[in-house]
Amino acid sequence: MHLKEEYNSIKTLLGTLRYDEYGWDVIGDFKIVPFLTGLQGGFTMSPCYLCLWDSRNTAAHYNRKYWPQRTEFYMRKHNVKCDPLVNLQKALFSPLHIKLGLMKQFITALDKKFAAFKYLRDFFPKLSEAKVKAGVFVGPQIKKILECT
Repeated sequence: MHLKEEYNSIKTLLGTLRYDEYGWDVIGDFKIVPFLTGLQGGFTMSPCYLCLWDSRNTAAHYNRKYWPQRTEFYMRKHNVKCDPLVNLQKALFSPLHIKLGLMKQFITALDKKFAAFKYLRDFFPKLSEAKVKAGVFVGPQIKKILECT
């Protein structure tokens, strides 16, 4: 109950649960999965456990569509700080986090002059324009959008 969300705490927790013995799938959010794969926290250059996305190259965000796939987890290379705690195929994101993350990415990349953006503003009249521009939607709103398609 008093553990912090950090590598050593998660390692202790997985050891207590005897994760190595059972090998369960682990579902986490965008903060926990990097810990599980041994990546350092914070604003790092390569925080994604799937690819080598450069989080510091803000000029390329939403413009560059392809980032090289991460193929190895070697210590002190591409922000790998520790040994992975779980197999990469066992680390999963929850569907809600995927929907929230993809929706935010989609809205942020959407041109604000397009009819699709105006449709979203009209579709959610009570939502402020700033929240629509930032892609801040909650689960029921995302569900409502997905039902329309």
